[in-house]
Amino acid sequence: MREEGTALNGRASLPAPQSLPNSGYSTPVLGTLASPNECRRIFDSSASIVLVGMHGTGKATLAMMASVACRRRVVDMENLFYTTTGFSTAMYRKQFGSSNRCLRQEEIFRNALQAYDKGAIIVCNGSFPLDMSSQSLLCEFAMTHPVIHITRDLRSVHQYLETVEESKLHDILGLSTPVFRRCSNYEFHNLSETNAAHLSVAPAHQSSVPAFLTLKRAERTFFKFLSLVLSPENTHSKVKSATPPLDPGHFPLSYVPLELRNYTCAVQVQLSDLTPEAVDIEELEFGCDAFEIVVEPVQLSTNQAEDISKSISRVRRSTVTPIIYHVMPAATNSTYSETTYLANLRHGLRMSPEFATVDLTMNEELIRAIVSCRGSTKIIGHLHAAVDWYDAFWLEKYDTAMRLGCSLVRFTRPANFMDDNAAIQSFRNTIYAKSQRIPMTCYNTGRAGRRSACFNQVLTPVIPETLRKSADFGARARQNPETSWLTVQEATHILYASFTYDPMDFYIMGASAGYSLSPAMHNAAYQACGMPHRFERLETTNLDRSLQELLRRPNFGGTALSQPFKIEAISLTQSISRHARAIGAINTLIPVRHLNYDGSIPDADNIELFQERNQSGPVKALYGDNTDWIGVRSCIRRGLSPANAVRPATTSGLIIGSGGMARAAIYAMLQLGIKKIAIFNRTAENAKTLATYFTKLASSPSAAKLFPSFVQGSQPTFRILESRNDPWPTDLRAPTVIVSCIPTHAIGDEPSPQFTLPTHWMQSPTGGVVIELAYRTLNTPLTKQVREEASKSWICLDGLDLLPEQGFAQFELFTGKRAPRRIMREEVLRCWTDEQGRSNPSMVRTRLEAMDKQEP
Repeated sequence: MREEGTALNGRASLPAPQSLPNSGYSTPVLGTLASPNECRRIFDSSASIVLVGMHGTGKATLAMMASVACRRRVVDMENLFYTTTGFSTAMYRKQFGSSNRCLRQEEIFRNALQAYDKGAIIVCNGSFPLDMSSQSLLCEFAMTHPVIHITRDLRSVHQYLETVEESKLHDILGLSTPVFRRCSNYEFHNLSETNAAHLSVAPAHQSSVPAFLTLKRAERTFFKFLSLVLSPENTHSKVKSATPPLDPGHFPLSYVPLELRNYTCAVQVQLSDLTPEAVDIEELEFGCDAFEIVVEPVQLSTNQAEDISKSISRVRRSTVTPIIYHVMPAATNSTYSETTYLANLRHGLRMSPEFATVDLTMNEELIRAIVSCRGSTKIIGHLHAAVDWYDAFWLEKYDTAMRLGCSLVRFTRPANFMDDNAAIQSFRNTIYAKSQRIPMTCYNTGRAGRRSACFNQVLTPVIPETLRKSADFGARARQNPETSWLTVQEATHILYASFTYDPMDFYIMGASAGYSLSPAMHNAAYQACGMPHRFERLETTNLDRSLQELLRRPNFGGTALSQPFKIEAISLTQSISRHARAIGAINTLIPVRHLNYDGSIPDADNIELFQERNQSGPVKALYGDNTDWIGVRSCIRRGLSPANAVRPATTSGLIIGSGGMARAAIYAMLQLGIKKIAIFNRTAENAKTLATYFTKLASSPSAAKLFPSFVQGSQPTFRILESRNDPWPTDLRAPTVIVSCIPTHAIGDEPSPQFTLPTHWMQSPTGGVVIELAYRTLNTPLTKQVREEASKSWICLDGLDLLPEQGFAQFELFTGKRAPRRIMREEVLRCWTDEQGRSNPSMVRTRLEAMDKQEP
């Protein structure tokens, strides 16, 4: 990721390390300035964000992408200095001397921090904030604002700067990095991307892909990080922010706190296993609900800090699971001190992990200080001790953790005998009986403690299957006395073998479901996760009768719906999600076996709906949801370049069709903030009906909750295109998002529509993304047309991109677990055949090769 627009005279020129003291810079001395690391990380909801770091780390590019998503303006300090003085900072120093340059910088920087206190992203490049005065200003600013240190590997920075020798750059980084860290309260490691991160945008005949696709994972990773920094937990404002927080996603489990789900697992991986470039993080995380990074509390050197920052960013880029940051407590006979433990812990909090552990044996004031500066990170009170579970010691520590503000606790004890597993259940029952409590992870460690770990309900630590097979596993496990000795597959298997969970039967129902790839996709996922479920096709012309038969089966787990039942099924449900109600169609039905205390039916925002997954019994109600819009939304976000980032005031979309998928596509666009939409359908009246429906929805009382990105008083604009000859509406910009929701193959007596887009509807100068939702036929007239426009930056996605995306959400609804995304994507590609039953090995090979570089 190259940083553009930060230097006015070509590549940035950097002072040699030995010249720093004489140029107004100074080597930082620990303790000279108050560290913002100790602040509470609580900000006003519209507080400006500051990005600091070396040239070449990508600050300007990240700021540009975030400015659109957060609706904030970008203020580049180098450009502001030039605008104010008529000189770049380097030329000003040469003309007037370093002392005068520092004084002028301080003045401009102070004014900028005051003038752009809210609603901005301030980019500090070059010598900002290396002089002592600017450091003081920034440290003070960081007490009430997010100040993010952007880092990057030395090789990438060197490639960007070009003219600076690598050895000299290494020395400069050694001097400047401590300054940036001391003046900031967050840190983001900007991983370099060198390959396109998409499956279908690089067909076999195409030798290259648009350069912007190499930025998509970096964009997604940075947005995920910012969503944690800007979390509502970190803000204090009585009024709604004018700059909406970044959207973390709409997959069903995102509404349910991880610590409240049943029988979750966290894979434990040591920091040293994450530093090799070739490590496959998705393989390590496979089947788990969280990713725990285990850090040995060695002295926090520059290399140790870099390894921590980089590893957290790599895990965040490669997975969608929350991160647990765990610094191993220093043993009594260890050479590690409390100081090194705290240094490693505080550094980890700068990356805003979702969870972090804190050693409950520390002084209470230290623990309270860590909790107070946690930001959005949830603190897990951690304790490993060889004390009997019947001892009052554990209950006292639990109450202490809750009193000090911990969100969870994790208690472990070494087990010597199998009988030790009986005592732990007694302690769990004592905690469950408390009127006020926080979630608890509690298990015995070592081989003898494996049974207790199997039946721990919250974030059971597991080990990766690949590391389990390594020759040195035994020695490595002994180094960490808290190892559970379980893999996630073993932990899952025991839940079914013990009858805690039951094998379930799932279906896809439709009038012509025989071709569906959903059974292969879901069955591969169940097998990989160790779940004994089955997913089958059920072709029927009578939904009501077939569904009633399924409801009589005790192991009925749910069904996906295809045409023509997505609207009809609504009348057969007792409750549907707010998204399905807004769309007016459902594609997923799940049975409800336990009602709320008041007799009502849980919805997807309710933990009870997920806690009863994987359990058989009589069905009391049916719950309907829609995951099609989630798939469309994910595909749009993956295909849009930064130049085409959604701007609600100007971005336009085009929908082809007016059926159930068109409804989901419009809803996805509205969720993304696209409010200017044209609809083309063979029957214009149906398109008008669709436009009228969503116009009323957008003005309804529920619109604010459905579409949080809408500004108050802002309404969507719909235009109907009645024929291919219609000119593009003059009040809409050329569309950059086009979704075709019509069949691509013959249906009954209806021939294939052979649809292509009129060229006068494709006049976007920056191209855009076209999504062909069907996948029975891939090489359609529309996909051919769009791929011929590749030089104009048009990107084409198809149903093989959409199907897994919506399938991930269905998997969550069916099982209450995160989907094994790579497995499901691969299976869809391997099982695809055209209408004549022929596969396309070249297409499959191209997409599978790109799989490792695809965003999760």
